[in-house]
Amino acid sequence: MTRFPALIVATSWCVALAAAVVLVPSQPILGVLAVALAIPCLALALVVRPAILSIALAFALLAVGRAELPAVDQQVASRAEGLAGQIATITGRVADDGRQTAGGGEVLVEPDRIFIGTQQVSSIGNLLVRWRGPSRVAFGDQVRATGELALPRDLPAFDRRAYLAQRRVYVELQSTSFDVTNSGSGLAGIPAWLRARYTTALDDALPPPHSAVLLGTVLGIRQGIPPALNNALIATGLVHLLVLSGLKVAVFARIVQAALQPVLGRLATWPALALIAVYAMVGGATPAAVRAAAMGGLAIAASRLGRPTHVWTSLALTAAAMQGWHPELAWDVGFQLSFAGTAAIILLTPTIEKRLGFMPKVLREPFAVTCAAQVGTLPMMATDFHVLSPVAPLANALVIPILPLLISGGLLLGVLSFIPELARIAAIPIAGLLAYLEQVAYILTRVPAAAFPIPRFPTWAGLAYYSGLAPGIAAGQLAGRRRIIAIAGAVLAPTLISAAALGIWANAPPQATVMTVGDGQALLFRGSHGAVLVDGGPSPAHLKDELGALLPPWQTKLEAIAITAPTLGHVGGFAGFDRPAGKVLIPDVQLAGSAWRTAALEATARGAAVVRLTAGSSLAIAGFNLEVLAPEPGAPGDQVGAAYLAIRVSGPGGRSFCDFSDLDLEAQTLAATRLRKPCSYLLLPAGGRSLLSPELEHAAMSPTTQLIASRAAGQLAHGFPPNVLRTDQEGTITLPM
Repeated sequence: MTRFPALIVATSWCVALAAAVVLVPSQPILGVLAVALAIPCLALALVVRPAILSIALAFALLAVGRAELPAVDQQVASRAEGLAGQIATITGRVADDGRQTAGGGEVLVEPDRIFIGTQQVSSIGNLLVRWRGPSRVAFGDQVRATGELALPRDLPAFDRRAYLAQRRVYVELQSTSFDVTNSGSGLAGIPAWLRARYTTALDDALPPPHSAVLLGTVLGIRQGIPPALNNALIATGLVHLLVLSGLKVAVFARIVQAALQPVLGRLATWPALALIAVYAMVGGATPAAVRAAAMGGLAIAASRLGRPTHVWTSLALTAAAMQGWHPELAWDVGFQLSFAGTAAIILLTPTIEKRLGFMPKVLREPFAVTCAAQVGTLPMMATDFHVLSPVAPLANALVIPILPLLISGGLLLGVLSFIPELARIAAIPIAGLLAYLEQVAYILTRVPAAAFPIPRFPTWAGLAYYSGLAPGIAAGQLAGRRRIIAIAGAVLAPTLISAAALGIWANAPPQATVMTVGDGQALLFRGSHGAVLVDGGPSPAHLKDELGALLPPWQTKLEAIAITAPTLGHVGGFAGFDRPAGKVLIPDVQLAGSAWRTAALEATARGAAVVRLTAGSSLAIAGFNLEVLAPEPGAPGDQVGAAYLAIRVSGPGGRSFCDFSDLDLEAQTLAATRLRKPCSYLLLPAGGRSLLSPELEHAAMSPTTQLIASRAAGQLAHGFPPNVLRTDQEGTITLPM
């Protein structure tokens, strides 16, 4: 079997695994599938030359299987989640580098002892401990903390709870007391000590924000960078300069070898490898740093031993080894970007660079490298960072040529820190280079269309992108009939995937969606016969983006628009709303304000009929049954919380969604008398800032009722269970009806 068919087979298995990740909802099944795919990979390794690709793929699949197959004690997660809301005191060992946050930090702790009051508990996994204050921790430190256990905060664009579960973290500790009882010692404490010493040296030699930018440039540590500068770096694609990447490790390796070679000669190889490893650990041992250090170390060692190097072999071995050691890295954004970006640079840079002969050589290579990396990681950047920067290649072409000078100068400042005055003199030209970097970011971010925000990038779009990119790259390397086949694959594969995804999208089962619109609310009920929009949130832009992501492009008309309250958080999004609707549903009272009237008039101008609703009426629309629970007939329109609309929407699947979010306690009590059954889902009043009335809580809630809060940020009212779904943590919440 030749190498090319072997690569096709290996790639096919990779695609199969990616499809399994998307399509198989049960994680244990995914683990079994990964192990099953690893077995033929190992068998193929016996007959393929080079076998290393199949072996690496097999190890990677086995790592996924190890991560996904259930642990021996399957009750750890439920025990941990059952403690949410309790006050705990813990002692334990720091199992990872700490991360600085606004006003404090967070760190992963392997607990030795956990006390709830006077009772000791065990076997609840690891803890993510969060604290406020200047305390800093390092790997291996012993810590003691007291605070409230809580379910991990989720993020709108990232399933943080699933990611933390891969590290056996099911609850986090919001500490009110946090102390380091014993600092890590021995070899494990050296990287943290060096990092702290170097940070202090830069703060003494350079003024902010230059010191923070240089710290990020040399070690990949992002702290103390002003928000405006950080946003400019993100918008111009320069934020990768603040990550310990392969380019920086390569520069460091060259500096170390150049310094050691004249002194140690051929013996310089092994000290250089040790220093590269220390450099990666001082930078936090991020996936990108470990990958770069491992590949660089393999290349240096191979050169010393007189063996040839093969970049794909190094890349595959490094990925397999890292996943075997920490399987959860498969879901780490840094790991994905590092390997996908490296592969894209290897494949695409030579082709792009050939077509840039008109550019000066000093700009040509960084421009081509950035273009290649951006092409290879576009879906990941869109999914994880929600931005696409067309000016990134230009920005990197202007900045990357000075990167070796910045790294060399930054390392020199660390050496000169023992003579502070000399370090400050040496920092003057470095400050000029840093000012140049910062101004490039500030200036280019003001260019029209410098960055495009991408609120949501669906998985199927990423799969379609790569299914077209892979054969497209192959077509550039082939000729004749094979090239035609590759081009056809580049066109047909994404077309079929997109068509299938759109078909599934168009025929989605009935569902209710609580949209992420900021400080307000907007609900979408979508069934087999159309969609109903309840309120529009405070922002027209947010509402437009959310509806564009939830509704197929051809579904422009809504069956109905409902306005439950005249407040800005409910009707502000309707300003300039351009989707026609069949009906406008409003409470049958004399509401105050003009914004809701404007929204209703604009809808009627596009052909909508006004339907006034009071408690006791019902309406069948878009495959749903809508029961009106408030306002009461004759309710005064100027009484806030009494004249607003409350509804119970029932779906064909038997589930119901209740919206009492605008009612005051008295109106809630009246609405409770009209409820015949509990609600499957209940939208909390005032975004969860106030409790339900006792009567409504008794009538609307059952043990299985899911509570939901539409909010921008902040704490829920005391007394709600810890499993409340919140749009500020979960993002847009979609529920089956």
